Amino acid sequence: MNDKISQDTINKALWAACDTFRGTISADTYKDFILTMLFLKYISDVWQDHYDEYKEQYGDAPELIEAMMANERFVLPKSASFYALYERRHEPGNGERI
Repeated sequence: MNDKISQDTINKALWAACDTFRGTISADTYKDFILTMLFLKYISDVWQDHYDEYKEQYGDAPELIEAMMANERFVLPKSASFYALYERRHEPGNGERI
């Protein structure tokens, strides 16, 4: 999760996302979709980083890791993470899951 990516890579990905919607819905609408997914990706990465840090510190105590994660600033259910949604992207109902 800590892999550094360049600003150019981010820009290209954002433009590609915009190109997906361009011409089918208004920019005001697809902007909301894209920003929502970026935010979800960000909080999923932060959550995973915290989990990885706790696992490194307390690897042999999964109950302690879960308790620590439950006391984080925000709680992200496993089924609501960006990665869980991405894995199920071809299944019906992704809009409802989001």
